[in-house]
Amino acid sequence: MARNGEKTPGAPPPPAPPGGPAKDREALKQAAAIEKAAAGAAEAKELYLSETGEVEQDVIEIAARDIERSHHHEERLAKEKAVKKETFYSDLIFTLTNLRYDEKEARVLWVNLLTHKMEMSDRLDRNVGIRVAALDYFKNILGALDDVKIIDASSYIETAQLAVTDGLTGVFNHRYFQDRLLRDLNRAKEEGGFVSLLMIDIDYFKQYNDVNGHIAGDVALKEVAAVLRRNLKKDDLVARYGGEEFAVILVGLSRDQARFVAERIRVVIEQIDFPNEKILPTGNLTVSIGLAEFPGDAEERGDLIAAADRALYIAKRSGKNRVHLSPREQRRERRLSKILKVTYRRSEHAEEPAQEALTADISLGGICLMVGGGTAVGQVLSLGLEGIDDGRPLLGRIVWQVSQPNGQSKIGVKFVGLKPGDAEALRSLVGLT
Repeated sequence: MARNGEKTPGAPPPPAPPGGPAKDREALKQAAAIEKAAAGAAEAKELYLSETGEVEQDVIEIAARDIERSHHHEERLAKEKAVKKETFYSDLIFTLTNLRYDEKEARVLWVNLLTHKMEMSDRLDRNVGIRVAALDYFKNILGALDDVKIIDASSYIETAQLAVTDGLTGVFNHRYFQDRLLRDLNRAKEEGGFVSLLMIDIDYFKQYNDVNGHIAGDVALKEVAAVLRRNLKKDDLVARYGGEEFAVILVGLSRDQARFVAERIRVVIEQIDFPNEKILPTGNLTVSIGLAEFPGDAEERGDLIAAADRALYIAKRSGKNRVHLSPREQRRERRLSKILKVTYRRSEHAEEPAQEALTADISLGGICLMVGGGTAVGQVLSLGLEGIDDGRPLLGRIVWQVSQPNGQSKIGVKFVGLKPGDAEALRSLVGLT
């Protein structure tokens, strides 16, 4: 006879407790799924707040002293101010009112708003809170708000977030991508700089989806979106363009710099183990990427998207699982190596004194200059050329720039908005008449 707690030889094992290890494993899997979903939701919310410039509600309450400031609160406020060094007060006001002011004006408004809050609190003998004070101040005193509707802040953020994000992957949607790309291009045109666009398509996705089912396909889409977010900077934007296609905006990167980013993304996705990817012709799930750059490949939003899409088409037709840059047109115009005196200034700064430069070569389509500095890719220059005597400046956009050892820069300028008279004058100058 076995002692207490010992098994009798040959006896069947005792029954497992209710649920047993299988139930425990299932519970752990469910807990992990819930935790992962919560982390994904938090990441999507953080992405939305970062992109729109809004701040967390508790930061507003700390800044307005609606809650007693502890050492932890002071640190949180200081951290937020450091992160939003140039937009903190503008973002505060925007989060409260959905009205956007520049930072200097927003800071004055914030001080006035706090003063108004204290006056209301003194009259009512209680703390009215920053939101009530903001409603009264911006609607009744400034008259800046009409048709006000009060809703819970978390509900507002959730609704606004749903309007600009893709429900499956949590990245931004097609409509928001179009708006953001237009803003980035307009800013680059005004301030100078590159904007590169990646169009990314999952290879053989229809086959993967058909064989493994829509759930597996959805998991693959989510994982690709997560990889894109993890491998990009905070200022970059990831959007689901449609179906299995994603778009990425890289602000400030030339096509050569963006190519390294695209290649890193391609390699990371290739190395991921997707469920049952062996059924694909290549044995694993991969992506093809097309790349185009402002201003070198295109200057307008639709043209830039079309250029990146053409590059993606070539990547797909060339074997997939690769990065392809937008093909650039070969020069059609005769380029004359000729040294001419040129004056130039930024076109949007007519009050600036004109600077002098020398041409390295010139054609009917553009000009190569040696300049002393202060220029940036994307800027539009107002050009005065020796040999064109009617005094009308020509406009040209800087499409590339290379620093020289002597401190100067060599820039390539593409003429824009030429009038018939300008073209004739250039033909004469280049020697085609």
